[in-house]
Amino acid sequence: MAGLVFLSDFFGWNAVDAADADMMRADVPFALNIEPGAECSDRTAERYRKLFTDDDLATRVFTELTITLTDLLELDVSQQRLDSTHVFSHMATFGRVRLMAVAIKRCLTLVKRHASDDYAALPDELRARYAPSEGKLFADAKDAAARARSKPQVAEDMLLVIERFADRTEINGRTSYTSLVKIFQQQCEVIEGRVVVLAKTNDDVIQNLSDPDATYDGHKGQGYQIQLSETCSTDNDVPLIVGAIPETANANDSDAVRTMLEQLAAHGLIPAEIPADTAYGSDENVLLAESFGVERIAPVPGRAPHVDPQALTLDDFAHHEETGAGEACPASHAPRRVTRDEATHTTVVEMSATACASCPLLKLCPIHQTKDGRFELTFTD
Repeated sequence: MAGLVFLSDFFGWNAVDAADADMMRADVPFALNIEPGAECSDRTAERYRKLFTDDDLATRVFTELTITLTDLLELDVSQQRLDSTHVFSHMATFGRVRLMAVAIKRCLTLVKRHASDDYAALPDELRARYAPSEGKLFADAKDAAARARSKPQVAEDMLLVIERFADRTEINGRTSYTSLVKIFQQQCEVIEGRVVVLAKTNDDVIQNLSDPDATYDGHKGQGYQIQLSETCSTDNDVPLIVGAIPETANANDSDAVRTMLEQLAAHGLIPAEIPADTAYGSDENVLLAESFGVERIAPVPGRAPHVDPQALTLDDFAHHEETGAGEACPASHAPRRVTRDEATHTTVVEMSATACASCPLLKLCPIHQTKDGRFELTFTD
């Protein structure tokens, strides 16, 4: 049944489709490893879908399956890579004007059904704009200028409907009304009695009333994302996803490290090292991973500094093999003074200011000029 529910979600089947596929198709029983002809009613398919949802049974099934597979395949889980993938929601993509207009239309449908007299008392032009027979709302707003003109109108209409039914208990507790209020708060504000549409919203806003939990990612679009941890040891014949965390699209990758490590630890799948991209590599996450006994490997944020390929390094300075004292710089000048701090194991080589100032290698040299004009090179053992 877990497999049938999974296939139903993947192919978009309802309960009747799932039951028919299970009994009438040859490939579904084969995929689920059951004998052909097994009976499954649509009520059974619907009941198990509800069980998996309400009791989080699907998560337990997949967790046990993952642990069993790692044992059967003898997978090395000590090396895993962490990354996120975007999941597009199966919904229409709305612009802001259309989103607000759809919210009004749904709320007015609710009002007409439960308070018909109040619906009839609304302004005729308001009811006409959002009448069910209108089809595509604001269809005449085909360019940016037309959409800009539509925004103030739809914002004012939202506020009118919200205020008109704010005290009506048969309306204000229903999803269509509360969603209208939430969208208005996310998209608009009232300044000195005038409704103003915000120039820009954040990513954590409703994208479509059909999927109110979906949010927005500026690079990938509407929907959700999933954090995935996958085995990546070269000793394994196949890689396997061993950790999965669903999130909204606007969630920050950096915040997922703790949750993922806690999930892997709870299932006995904690790795020794876990490489990932820059978004996961903060100092806090490195220390957090250490607390789980995991080495966190990620690039340092920011652009890599430009290094001249001809630049000189400490290795270009001649020094005494036993004492470590400097003997000559790359231009063959001897140091004026060499001092060493035994407590910090630090050596300071001071060069001639006259020699360094006129040296053709100065721009390539790691020597440092102090505020009082001295040229020094400092290094530890």
